[in-house]
Formats: sequence, C-alpha cells, structure tokens
Amino acid sequence: MGAVKYKMIAIDLDGTLLSPQGKVTDRTRAAIHQCLSAGILVCFATGRNWTESRVVVDTVGHHHHAVFAGGAIVMDTKQEVTLHKMMVDPKLAREVCKLLEDAGHAVLALQDTGAAGVDYLVSDEVPVNAETMHWMSVTSATVHHVSKLSTYAHENTLRLGIVADPADVAKVHEQLTSQFGERIFCQKLFVPSAGVEVLEIFDPAVNKWEGVLHVARSHDIEPEQIIAIGDDVNDLPMLTRAGLGVAMGNAKPEIQAAAKRVIKSNADEGLAEFLEELVAQHKVEPLDEDADDRAGAGAGEAVA
Repeated sequence: MGAVKYKMIAIDLDGTLLSPQGKVTDRTRAAIHQCLSAGILVCFATGRNWTESRVVVDTVGHHHHAVFAGGAIVMDTKQEVTLHKMMVDPKLAREVCKLLEDAGHAVLALQDTGAAGVDYLVSDEVPVNAETMHWMSVTSATVHHVSKLSTYAHENTLRLGIVADPADVAKVHEQLTSQFGERIFCQKLFVPSAGVEVLEIFDPAVNKWEGVLHVARSHDIEPEQIIAIGDDVNDLPMLTRAGLGVAMGNAKPEIQAAAKRVIKSNADEGLAEFLEELVAQHKVEPLDEDADDRAGAGAGEAVA
C-alpha cells in the first residue's frame, strides 16, 4: 500500500458498498469494522440524503460523520445533526425549476430535512411520471407537494432534480448546461438499486470531495492520507484528489481510468476484499481520541 499512512476512507454507497441488489453483505460489514478497529476513520459519501441512507448506515452499524446529497450536506449520524451544508441560491433555484417545469417535468427539491421537516418538495401542477413514482416508492423519503417550485422561497433547498427516461434526462441536461453554464453543477446518474436515471443540480461549489474534506479537517487528516472508493461520476472529485483513488470493477470506464487502482466489482465483494487487504498489509496510526471527542462536542454548532 506504499509508505503513506492512510487514516481515512471515504466510501460511496450505491454501486460500491452496496451489492447489485442494494444490500450490505456480511463480509462488507465485517471488513468495515476491521478498518474501524485498526484506527481508520470510515466516512460514507453518497448521493443519497440521510433518510435514504439510514437503513444502510444502521445495517453497517457505523454511525459517525458522513457526507450526503453528493456533498451538499455533512451530518453526524449518531447525533443526527447537520455539521455543514451548501444550499442552492434561492433565485437560481427558482430559475432552474421554471425551466424544468416548463419542459413538463415535476421537480424534486431536496431539503435540509432537519430544518424543513420534509425530505423533498415536488411540483404539484406538473404530472409526476412513472420513473419518479417508482423512485419515491423505493425510498422512505417524505414528500410535500408545492404548486410551483418556480415561485417557491427555497430557503432549505440543497439540490434540485428530476427522475426520468434517459433520453429526457439527456435533453434537459443539455438545456440546463446551455442556459446556466457555470452557475450550476449538473450531473446525470443511474441508480442501479432503483433502476432509474436521475438528473441533479447543485450549487457549483458542491461535490463529495468538499464534504469529505470537511470531515477530514475536523480530525486533522491531510488529503494524501485519504482513500476514496466509488463507481460513478459523482465520485470523480474525491477519486482524483484523494491520496488513493479506488474505482470499483463495475465502475464506468472513465471512472476506472481516473482512479489509481481498480478493484473487483460490487458483485464480487470488491470493497470487502480491498478493505481486508488494507488492514492486513498496512499499519495504520490510530486516530487522536481527543480530537474525535472535540469534533463530537461541536456537533450541534451553527452550520456554514
């Protein structure tokens, strides 16, 4: 594993930690706990929000600081408090929603659940398509209908998005990129466990790596001491900037090409095998317990 003492692992959920069936295998759970026992900080970094991730986190049995909504929010999952969040500018959110609603799409506006009391707002005057209905049925997210998100205040909106047919997603992605350019960060994702295509729009400063760095800094961990593991486009920033970027065997070709190492797929226990190897071959320095306590003590402070 080289001379660098890796102190932190950032792990994506869908397509990485989870099996193709969307499950946490016994071997994966055990491997994560081996890392924790060896003194490595394990940080989940996912495009899901906390509500959608809760079952996975509970199954793994590791409640700590984690990155959700593609980096838009960092939470202490043990205390269930927000540590950091990056909202979409309200005026920009209304402009994006107008384009999407005018194109005939019901918009899903992801909220800071703790502040808004609901996971998603959804356009009420635009018909909800079958893909969105399916997506809502496979998550336990709470939804509140709003007449027009293009005129809504958006004081707690972290992300905007649609769930649709891949051809529709590609068309809207092109329209958004053309109209808004660098004012937004826009990405297309396929969610294998749900079988849907999702288009997501964030503030341009949002990505998983920035969320991971927020966690790392609270533990005095440097970027070169971080391993990042993922499989899709929203993992690229952390895979290319971490000390060691690891792509799953089931990752898209461009993700594998950007990584420093490619491991077996999530169907072949690739993550578990890699973590077992890490613990077996690499001497890891335990985290500073006092620093960990200090980070926890500040969990309820104001967010940025």
